[in-house]
Amino acid sequence: MTLPAALLSRSLACLSLLAAAAPGCDRPGRAAGTATAPPGASSALTPGGAEEVASGATAAAPAADGGATPPDAAPPVAGAAPLAAQIAPLRAEGPFVELAVEGFPSAVVSVPIGATARRPVLIASHGNYDRPEWQCQVWRGIAGDGAFILCPRGAARSDSPSASDVRFTYESNARLEQEIDAGLAALRARFPEHVDPGAVLYTGFSLGAIMGSAIAARRAALFPRLVLVEGGHDKWTPASAKAFAEGGGQRVLFVCAQAGCGAAASAAAARLEKAGVLTRVVRGKEAGHRYDGPVAEETQRALGWAIEGDARWHAR
Repeated sequence: MTLPAALLSRSLACLSLLAAAAPGCDRPGRAAGTATAPPGASSALTPGGAEEVASGATAAAPAADGGATPPDAAPPVAGAAPLAAQIAPLRAEGPFVELAVEGFPSAVVSVPIGATARRPVLIASHGNYDRPEWQCQVWRGIAGDGAFILCPRGAARSDSPSASDVRFTYESNARLEQEIDAGLAALRARFPEHVDPGAVLYTGFSLGAIMGSAIAARRAALFPRLVLVEGGHDKWTPASAKAFAEGGGQRVLFVCAQAGCGAAASAAAARLEKAGVLTRVVRGKEAGHRYDGPVAEETQRALGWAIEGDARWHAR
């Protein structure tokens, strides 16, 4: 299934503007400013590559008993309109907003301005030495303006280029999991009538993909579908693949722009398929360790498969 033509047109237009100014949300309370374009592959990795960053992985938890309410299912917001009812159009100061997150630095959110019904949520986790502003900008170009795109910030790196160009990482997958939970709670509190309470589409680049694989193996009810760009392959052991499948995992899309990534993704896909999870590996032309430009275009072309059958992504 492909995305609607109108959405593709708008998304490609967004991609052509990646080099333009993007909202800056470097610290809480700061007014929107500008951010530089996403870094290239060489600046996004520490020596040895992102795979060497400690992920804080823990053993996958067993799936909940069948018939029980999934522990990760978001509770309906009290007093919210029924899912099918039309509500007042969503209004915000712009397509990207800064979201205060209790216990964590502020997140960046791409919002579906004008939405008159509940819209699904996409988590876009960045790589090491990266910024959430860049992820949100690129993913709005990929997925369009019809969903909430929540981009968790993580922890600032002490070796950032400058005080005006702070880069971020994630300390562990357990800490990222907590930050995502707090971010989702803040998002629902800020837009209580517009945020869909159901499953969330998890996407991650490099370090974000690595940590997301471990999180999803434990939280498949909340993250049944994944888009993993340039990372997250080695974490799919037979045990974690089985836990993901038994917990409700449905689909995993791997996107690669390097030969090594493609081989590792194919091996991970085989383990997931054996466990009963649908997978797809997209191998674009050699473009280096990145998520924008040609890699974003490949991701956009394949996204329809990742959201296939989920009516929330096709309603307007």
